[in-house]
Amino acid sequence: MGPYRVIRLLGEGGMAEVWLAERADGAFKRDVALKLPVLLRLREDLASRFARERDILAALEHPNIARLYDAGVSSNGLPYLAMEYVAGEPLTDWCDAHRLAIRERVRLFLQVLDAVQYAHGQRVIHRDIKPSNILVTDSGQVRLLDFGVAKLLAREEEQSDLTQRYGRVLTPDYASPELVRGEQLGAAGDVYALGVVLYELLSGNRPYHLQAGVSVAQLEHAIAAVEVKRPSTRVAAGAGGKRGTTDRKLARRLRGDLDAIVLKALAKAPASRYDSAAAFADDLQRSLSVEPVEARPDRVSYRFAKFSLRHRSGFAATAAAIALLVGALGYALIRSRGAEPLAATTTAVSGHNETAAAPQEKSIAVLPFIDLSVKKDQEYFSDGLSEELIDHLVHSADLKVIARTSSFQFKGKNPDVRSIARTLGVTHVLEGSVRKDGQQLRITAQLVRGSDGVQLWSQIYDRNFVDIFKVQDEISAKVSQALRVALRNGHGAGNREPDVRAYNLVLEGNYLKTRRTLRDVEKAAQLYQQAIDISPDYALAWARLASAYLAEEFLTGPPSEDQNRRVLDALDRAVRLDPDLVWAYYTRGGFEMSVTWNWTAAHADAERVREIDPRFDLLPSAFGDLAILFGEVERAVALYQDDLARNPLDPNALDSLGTALCAANHLQQCLQTRLTLMQLHPEFGGVNSSVGIARLYLGQFAAALTAMQGEPNEAYRLHGLAIAYSALGRRTESDAALDSLTEKFASSDAYGIAEVHAYRGEVDDALRWLDRAYRQHDSGMPEIKVDPLLRNLHGDPRFQALLTRMRLTDPPLARMSRLEISTRHLSCFTQGAKHGIEETRREERIGQTPESKNRPSAFRKSGSRGGKVAKARSGRNYHPNGIGDRIAGSR
Repeated sequence: MGPYRVIRLLGEGGMAEVWLAERADGAFKRDVALKLPVLLRLREDLASRFARERDILAALEHPNIARLYDAGVSSNGLPYLAMEYVAGEPLTDWCDAHRLAIRERVRLFLQVLDAVQYAHGQRVIHRDIKPSNILVTDSGQVRLLDFGVAKLLAREEEQSDLTQRYGRVLTPDYASPELVRGEQLGAAGDVYALGVVLYELLSGNRPYHLQAGVSVAQLEHAIAAVEVKRPSTRVAAGAGGKRGTTDRKLARRLRGDLDAIVLKALAKAPASRYDSAAAFADDLQRSLSVEPVEARPDRVSYRFAKFSLRHRSGFAATAAAIALLVGALGYALIRSRGAEPLAATTTAVSGHNETAAAPQEKSIAVLPFIDLSVKKDQEYFSDGLSEELIDHLVHSADLKVIARTSSFQFKGKNPDVRSIARTLGVTHVLEGSVRKDGQQLRITAQLVRGSDGVQLWSQIYDRNFVDIFKVQDEISAKVSQALRVALRNGHGAGNREPDVRAYNLVLEGNYLKTRRTLRDVEKAAQLYQQAIDISPDYALAWARLASAYLAEEFLTGPPSEDQNRRVLDALDRAVRLDPDLVWAYYTRGGFEMSVTWNWTAAHADAERVREIDPRFDLLPSAFGDLAILFGEVERAVALYQDDLARNPLDPNALDSLGTALCAANHLQQCLQTRLTLMQLHPEFGGVNSSVGIARLYLGQFAAALTAMQGEPNEAYRLHGLAIAYSALGRRTESDAALDSLTEKFASSDAYGIAEVHAYRGEVDDALRWLDRAYRQHDSGMPEIKVDPLLRNLHGDPRFQALLTRMRLTDPPLARMSRLEISTRHLSCFTQGAKHGIEETRREERIGQTPESKNRPSAFRKSGSRGGKVAKARSGRNYHPNGIGDRIAGSR
């Protein structure tokens, strides 16, 4: 058949046979599913049909949709389609064979809905959705087949001869009422068919049984007029066992929300169904989350019942979320009433203080593009492309762009775009896919409105890899045009386009370095060096090489002089090649902050970054770290809030804000921020311990001890328990925890040991361990000036001498007036900072009773406990590992 050799029959339907085939001409080796018509006398009509299917499928790029490889007409005039061969089982059979429970079946079905919603967004409907067209692979991935009867939505009003002749030969059991009546079709027909599939997937039965050979009138009556019974009342005999339960329990499980959802999808009138596959998916997701579903009446009793079920083990999570909101409002009042100069400061930082719950007029999140390459080995490239687009779009003064860390939280997940937009607080979402085969690229991008999931723009780029920079520019331009914002060129990413081979190596190195293992970081350094070998004047490759060296140092222990020298040599080379490369200055600033403790130089490099690129998205966190360093805690709060506004899901941003709030004695707000961090990122280093110390300071002793005991990291746990037991008067247990901490972590956590001694009032021991931490270059030392656990040491001359040794008594931030230049970023906060410091001091003096004097503060900077492992997860964005997180600017 054309260039293909058929191997064996895979299946047949009413209008075509499907054969397993392979290329006969040796052009490439790949098994395909070859679709051939079986009605030869209708060959002319089928050629038209196949031509249309080819055009439709060529435009569809989605991981849950089978791809079209080739289409043509054989020498005897017979049309054929060569499609991706999917080795899998029909959805219902696969679920039964694996005895999937209802929850897992619904999650699998969500993949189907995502694929259909994508196709609808491309203005394509399926019209023949049924389990045999939904295969599940061995890995549990859904693949939607056979868009052979699809119809472009843009032409719903045009009933072609083809549609008129074959419109009623589709699988009747899954056909919608409007289909069997021969009416015009739309996305609502697919929603109906999806409802039938879900009915069968859940109950084991179809909504109604149709006998073979029924007349058109009988078919129309059964589907269009007979009332559908609830799935819970039509559970097939033995269906419970295939779902890991009994038939009776299965009926009870379906009763209520799932019944209502299925019946809404199966409504006779299209207008009464879900208005999209995405809305269908949203309701199913709400059901999984035990939240009220849209398919049921909105009664107070129903919502309260859902709330109670959702929190039957306690209301802590909800209380935390509510308290966080109230706390944020309370803190806003504190700032507006008691720190007026700071209000101007916050505006000057960047004007990005919108919360995630209230998107500003124009805002966007760029989701990680999906790798659709055959070998699935181009994830580094698809990630890199997404990051480049973020870096392009962030340079519009009129557009808020969510940072990579937050937008990439959705990587590998399958949420609805509208849900993502709500979570991130944006009005628009950019998503897409990449297929790279050798030097050939197919990049699909689409801009979606977050409020309703409507696609505003989409385009497919079939290009050679050498055109990648043009494609990036074109996508950015199209998005900016659609959103009516202006982009600024020349933002410090590099002074010219590099060799594409070197560029590809840098992208791969960036991808590996984010894994944060020594092996991957070392491999990343090798890739950067290969890029330099190809293009010795590629400035960014030199800067990235330096950042890899720096990451290696923090993964292997204290660096040698030679190791430090290679970092600086690479950075110096980068700056000489491109004096406006922001990554060179940012990386050098991180080196100076964490390795050499040259604060003035670090500040100067941060300032240079701001001068080159005022919208560089790590600037607020970098200057926030400098503010913490010199005790400008109110200034740090404002900067970290700005950072969090553009990175609402970033654990580092949450942790840094918590640090600043605690240092500023805004303890309730600190606790809420820590709780939010624990809820979103329970794996974040030391978060349980930091919540425990926050609770201790607020007098919640029992809850504090529970939090400490639940801390998985041993160094954090011992540190927290030593403090908690001391606060509770349990000296013996405090001593035991401190002894164990000292025995196991003296070489890596001298600073933490000093904190415990200081809290317990053991000043001499605390100062001795602080001196050791200073000599060991402990990563906790830059926090020494604001750490409330060390407040018992503030009056001791030896502590002040240590601050002098660390050059922390004369902050460069107060001297450098250049910070006042920018009207949108990083202005000098001299008035607000003085006010904030004085207010903090007043709060320290108020209530300093003998009983309260030694209580621990809620301050606990996650990431400084436990040596290498914990330090590799440092909370500081300016930390070298934080530098490794952001990859944009690879060009």
